[in-house]
Amino acid sequence: MCKAMEAANENDILCDGDLKAIHLQLETLAQGTKNYPIECSLGAYDFLFESRDDIEILMESLTEEISQSANIA
Repeated sequence: MCKAMEAANENDILCDGDLKAIHLQLETLAQGTKNYPIECSLGAYDFLFESRDDIEILMESLTEEISQSANIA
């Protein structure tokens, strides 16, 4: 069973596995994207990134969330 976390929308629950999957998709997006801005959908979430920095900031936040989740267990 995964560790559940509340998302921005309190009706959404994300498991750390979900966060890791989103993180991996963001890494792939950042590596392969040459032109910005870019819109993408990951799961039920829609994103608009103005730059690679925007993607990297979100990846850092996800890394922190995943780390905190691991420390709770």
